[in-house]
Amino acid sequence: MRIKKHNWTSFIISGDNVTVITDPQELKKTGLSFTKTSADVVLFSDPNLMLKENILKSEGISKKVVPDKKKKVVEISSPGEFEIGGLMIRRNIRTNFYLIDELNLRIMYMGLDGKDFNPKAVDDVGDVDVLIAPIGNGDQFLDYDTLEKVFSTVDPKILLPCGFKEEGLSIGKDLKTREDFIKHFGFSNVTDESYITVKPGKKEKDEAPMEVIFL
Repeated sequence: MRIKKHNWTSFIISGDNVTVITDPQELKKTGLSFTKTSADVVLFSDPNLMLKENILKSEGISKKVVPDKKKKVVEISSPGEFEIGGLMIRRNIRTNFYLIDELNLRIMYMGLDGKDFNPKAVDDVGDVDVLIAPIGNGDQFLDYDTLEKVFSTVDPKILLPCGFKEEGLSIGKDLKTREDFIKHFGFSNVTDESYITVKPGKKEKDEAPMEVIFL
């Protein structure tokens, strides 16, 4: 699968048969660039959108997200299991995060989880290949202590950070920068890429430190 950051907490995850985008509605609020894109599945993690329909239209962004490989865009905003185009997408009851599985490859999208997030919610997730998580702390997202517990529990090979202070951003109070995050955790294995490609492989975990990749 190919993973590319669209902006803020919105990522485009492309498989062979289906393309997924996460939380595009948040881009309207940020003041950051929001370009038109193609996707077949939209994941909404905002609990205020749970059980709602036609969210793209109601949020005024139906022309910003158009079908890619399918005839129409599928919106997912509630708990359940959804098998689409070879991907298994899951969201458990009373959680906002999503698991996206392809064969034995697992991506976890933390979404808009905030200060009330209970790290015990990830106890049964298992090991994760790619974790997409907001790192800005501040008034909107998980604090660093909670993030550390999530990292320890799901043990991701790759972390894709999002939701941090950056130039042009018009929302959020007291958000931390990427530099604040890196300094706090002491990460040394940090790189910048335009996108990453991940493939299913052996599930054996090695002792290599978690890669932190900013897209």
